[in-house]
Amino acid sequence: MSSLQIEFEEWIENESTFFNLMGQDVLDGLWFWDLKNPKNGLLNDAFWQLLGYDTAPLQQDSFDWFSLIDQENLLFIIEAYNNHLANPKQVPFDVEVACRHRIGYSLIINFRGAIAYDELGNPNRLMGIAIHLDKYRKTKKQNALKKDRYIDVIEGVKLGIWGGNINTGEAFCNDIWAEMIGYSLAELEPMTSQVFYNLVHPEDKEELILSIDKLLKNEGTYEVEFRMRHKKGHWVWIFCRGEITAYDNQGKPEMVSGMHYDITEKKANEELVLKYKDLLERSNEAAKIGHWEIDLQNESVLWSKVTREIYEVSEDFIPTIESGLQFIVEGENRDRIVSLMEKAAQSPMEFKEQIQIKSNNGTVKWIRLIGLSEFTNGQCVRFYGLIQDVDVIENIQLKIRLREEEFRQSFNHSAMGMAFISLTNRLLQANTSFCEMFGYTEAEMKNMEFSDISHPKDFEANKEPISELFSGKRSNLRYDYRYIHKNGSVVWTNSSISAIHNQDGEVMHYVLQVLDITERKLNELSLQHNADLISRINDVANIGIWEMDLAAGISNWSPMIKQMAGVPENYSPTLEDVYTFIKKGKHRGTIKKSIKLALEEGIGFNHIIQVTSNTGRTFWSRIIGISDFVDGKCRRFYGFFQDVDKETVALNELAIKEEELRLTFEHAHTGMGILDLNGKLQRSNISMTAILGYSEEEMRNLSFFDITHPEDLKKTEELMSQLLGRERDSYKLEKRYIHKNGHVIWANVSLSAVKNEKGDFLHFVSQLEDITDKKQMTDNLTEHNNRLVNFAHIVSHNLRSHTSNISMLLDLAEEEESIIVENEYFKNIKIVSENMNDTICHLNEIVEINSKVSTTLSSQNLLENVRMAVKSIESLAKQSGSTIEININKDLNVFAVHAYLESILLNYLTNAIKYKSPDRKHHILITAGIEGAYVYLSVKDNGMGIDLERYSAKLFGMYKTFHNHPDARGVGLFICKNQVEAMGGKIVVESEVDKGANFITYFRHENN
Repeated sequence: MSSLQIEFEEWIENESTFFNLMGQDVLDGLWFWDLKNPKNGLLNDAFWQLLGYDTAPLQQDSFDWFSLIDQENLLFIIEAYNNHLANPKQVPFDVEVACRHRIGYSLIINFRGAIAYDELGNPNRLMGIAIHLDKYRKTKKQNALKKDRYIDVIEGVKLGIWGGNINTGEAFCNDIWAEMIGYSLAELEPMTSQVFYNLVHPEDKEELILSIDKLLKNEGTYEVEFRMRHKKGHWVWIFCRGEITAYDNQGKPEMVSGMHYDITEKKANEELVLKYKDLLERSNEAAKIGHWEIDLQNESVLWSKVTREIYEVSEDFIPTIESGLQFIVEGENRDRIVSLMEKAAQSPMEFKEQIQIKSNNGTVKWIRLIGLSEFTNGQCVRFYGLIQDVDVIENIQLKIRLREEEFRQSFNHSAMGMAFISLTNRLLQANTSFCEMFGYTEAEMKNMEFSDISHPKDFEANKEPISELFSGKRSNLRYDYRYIHKNGSVVWTNSSISAIHNQDGEVMHYVLQVLDITERKLNELSLQHNADLISRINDVANIGIWEMDLAAGISNWSPMIKQMAGVPENYSPTLEDVYTFIKKGKHRGTIKKSIKLALEEGIGFNHIIQVTSNTGRTFWSRIIGISDFVDGKCRRFYGFFQDVDKETVALNELAIKEEELRLTFEHAHTGMGILDLNGKLQRSNISMTAILGYSEEEMRNLSFFDITHPEDLKKTEELMSQLLGRERDSYKLEKRYIHKNGHVIWANVSLSAVKNEKGDFLHFVSQLEDITDKKQMTDNLTEHNNRLVNFAHIVSHNLRSHTSNISMLLDLAEEEESIIVENEYFKNIKIVSENMNDTICHLNEIVEINSKVSTTLSSQNLLENVRMAVKSIESLAKQSGSTIEININKDLNVFAVHAYLESILLNYLTNAIKYKSPDRKHHILITAGIEGAYVYLSVKDNGMGIDLERYSAKLFGMYKTFHNHPDARGVGLFICKNQVEAMGGKIVVESEVDKGANFITYFRHENN
């Protein structure tokens, strides 16, 4: 280590306190310069690392300054050194130069130092610190930028900044703080805490001081809202937040600083919100709008005051979800709300519905229900919404819709001409009567002026009042007016035109009503009379009006009566003529007597009798007679005539049907009863009491469960529960009852619900058939059948033993005496023995079919079994040149015995090949499908066919053959039929001679 380096390290060690004080954030390096040899110097490791080196290059004793500093910068160093040397105390060594980094770029370094003198007082060394200015300039720039941004933020959000000395009362604030209350900083000088308190609203001072005290005692934060007086006299609301920002030497709070924010507008809005809230609550109460909330987390339901009033419940009523739903009218209304709430519970949604509720007091009313669902973390936590009583509105709207419909119907079908007229006196819309009145179509009249169809004189005479109507001087106008018909004739009308206004009082259009009074002009009184009759006829369908002219002795009939009576328009019958239309006998006598009482005593009548029209139609009619008496004398006799044939016939038929039903019920061999919706007997017939042994009165005090056999009770209860729960409309059941005397009765029971036109249950009808004898007979037959089967097995076994012995003896004889086979008798005996063996085998197989089937039925895949059967006869099919096509669904299963199914398929296939036609290429088509409760299998071929007209009755007979084939035995189809029927199926055959045959076999489905 060189002496220069030792000296450098000693200097660093001696000045360690100074360098530690400077810290790493200020001090970036140390340097040492030999003034006697200016090119040489030393740097510490930190300086070398700043310049991009790991350590001092090769641990040199010194380095060449010129390698780090260029000539120009070296001149700056020399100049700074000379200035410092000339006046060391006043001018420090302080210079900024560019140093070269190891990789080539420049670093701006601030060299600061001092001259060290030797023992003779001569300059010896120059040493000091290095500061990397690029880093500090960047940091300074960033701090300046942050400061500018902070100022911008304060000015942007209008924050007032303040601070105050707790001990001296001195205070300071920024311009914004002063501007909030209308002052400049100069106007508030000198700023003290007292100046501040003088500006605070008297009512807020106590809270403000209390908040500061809590802050100083560390008992709370200083955050408060208060009012300060503005320079102009009004009050400004301030939000203030402050913290302790300085403490004295004893650790006590000395300075408090914070910010002010103008919240006057916010406070005004809050006051406005409170006003609006109060207004909204009062408005909701006036509009009958309540609110509701369902908190699913706390399982609570909240109803507002108005909501409770709508439901008509007390203030202490505790609502629940269930009780809320119960208020909704049962049916479509309640189901719709339940469905909506279920959907809203799955995902956020809003619903608005208009439904009917039944209040706590039983009042049915319309409400509007608005609801929303609220979710948190994907879970529905709350329902809330509004409810409004819209019963009055809804009823008004219903009435409005009714009135609109009445008006529309009146407009479209009115006998009076009606039209809508625009503000420019043009036709907008006209009804049929209006168009027919003048002979024009609606389209033609829309393209015409009213002057075109007006009578010239009436057009001029009414021009002024019509002008006043369209100018708004009058709201309606009624006048007699003549129009010119399309055919040129004059039409007299009584016209009325009125202005239709909107809700703002503005005229939208005009309604013109035109009544054809042409005939009235000729005979006003007669027209008025007929108009009254016509109006009454139009009000009641199929009702005619009659009146007796007492002076002339004739009756005046309206066109409706003449039409029903089948007489011409000009027909005017006398009283005697009237009687001829009434059916002879009781009916005619009743009318004659009633008319006499009406004319003599003023007694009216109302009878339903039969009349016969002129065309021969006899029908039921209602005849009403009214007599007006004046001074004890009949002055007017009139009435109504109505065709009531359909209604009367229907009532008579209903009465007959009811009587038939009553007689059927009372005298039916089947027991019948009527049960209420609780299953209690209300009425029973004689047969039911006879079957069960109880009287009708006794049975009313019992339920059918009381007399049901214990083993059948569970099934009965299940079916009855399903019926009472509306899960089914009826059921049928074979069950046992306990007779009154204790013995068991077997019965077929049928119970059905009787409904009204809405589908609601009214009561149940029970039918009970006593099958005790049939059940006993079935059991006896079953036992007898079992005996027969056992007998068949015994016979089959014994016969098979004997035939086997005969066959064995014949075989032994043939072995011992081979020549015996030439004996004709032996041959015949041999054939008979073999045939008998075959017959015994066939009979045994038939017996086995029915005895095994019940235990071996299972689900069989049809396609797999067909493919297996086809595989078995594949060589036979190739040899005969037959092609087999299969078209069966792979998922189709049947309920069958596997061996029987295999036997049936092989029989069908071998028969089809055996009886193929020599005239064409043989083809077999196998298909299958579902038909009703069965699976069908079709095996169709184009072979020789069967003459079904000749052989249909013998087709499945044993040993029946229909073709001269050497291998025909007549057993296969017989066995197939027995096997299929034993499995609960059937066989259908379709065939034509020389065209082929189709054997369709129906198997039970696996689910049947």
